[in-house]
Amino acid sequence: MSTKTAHPPWHDRYVTLDGMRGIAALAVALFHFNISQAPHGYVAVDFFFALSGFVLCTSYLPRWQGGMGTGEFMTKRLVRLYPLFLVGIALTTTVGLARYYTGGDTSLRLSTIGISTAINALMLPSPLTNTLFPLNVPAWSLFYELVANLVMVLVLFRLPRFALVAVCAASAWWFAPAVLENGSGNIGAIWGEWALALARTLYSFCAGMLIARFRQPAHRPATLGGLLCLAAIAAMLLADPKWIAVTHYDLACTLVLSPLLVWFGSRVEPSRKLAPAAWFVGEVSFALYAVHWALIEPMRYFKDDLQYDEVLMAFVFLGACLVTAWFCVRWIDVPARTLLSDMLRRRRQARVFAGPDHPVDG
Repeated sequence: MSTKTAHPPWHDRYVTLDGMRGIAALAVALFHFNISQAPHGYVAVDFFFALSGFVLCTSYLPRWQGGMGTGEFMTKRLVRLYPLFLVGIALTTTVGLARYYTGGDTSLRLSTIGISTAINALMLPSPLTNTLFPLNVPAWSLFYELVANLVMVLVLFRLPRFALVAVCAASAWWFAPAVLENGSGNIGAIWGEWALALARTLYSFCAGMLIARFRQPAHRPATLGGLLCLAAIAAMLLADPKWIAVTHYDLACTLVLSPLLVWFGSRVEPSRKLAPAAWFVGEVSFALYAVHWALIEPMRYFKDDLQYDEVLMAFVFLGACLVTAWFCVRWIDVPARTLLSDMLRRRRQARVFAGPDHPVDG
């Protein structure tokens, strides 16, 4: 009688990268909640783009070379991104309406909220406001992620490595002077920065693809390197070094440190004891990024109005983000993605069975 050993959910995954992604999502949330506690949390976005370029190139380039079309690729990306994106829009709109009716924030007219939400729910930026996603500001990077995905399957998959290097160089040449002029690398959330946001996205995305295009190790040892990677991403995002200018630090994080961390993190793994925690924060990281904006103002009431201890409230806020994200993944994202994937699979099967002479769409 044969027995099968059940593998843990983190088996055959880049667990170090999972943990680093989770830490980066927590740092972004903390930056938005209390900037003084994560002064450079926004450069986590550059790490996300580099990591996405690496993961998508590793997973989908062989499939694209095997015949996967643009429509199939983008459909898979929408199935992955859209359910939690929509949850984030719904939650932040609910909070925005509550603040509007209680007088907490009347900066947007009710009609602007309604129209912007309808447009944002399509994963498109609102043309009515200077901010692309006025009620869920961090969603700007998810929009550019989708743009980068489309550019990837239409153009970047076709480019040799030296051309990807050229795209990185051109993007850095466009983006770096803007960071120096702007005073920080926190660029991309408003309409006036669309070209710079695209350059920022493409640099990190192509850097991640380049890492994937070089030979990956067949075996990733569980060493101290995995723990060092987790510590390094936290240090990069939480540090506030006074010996270097903000702009220079941000550029170093974007252009050098984030790609290096993706490269190193793809080659080592944490210990077996640390793997479950690293996998968990990585598993809920996208949900946390998508919904954390909705929790900021309710939690700031305790920190700012009731004067609760800032450190305590930071832990409470991040804990609430993790719980909310886990709930969204467990009860919304996984069922929604399963349902959508099954629908698409049945549709493809129906087309195959119908054949070219018997179209099922009428």
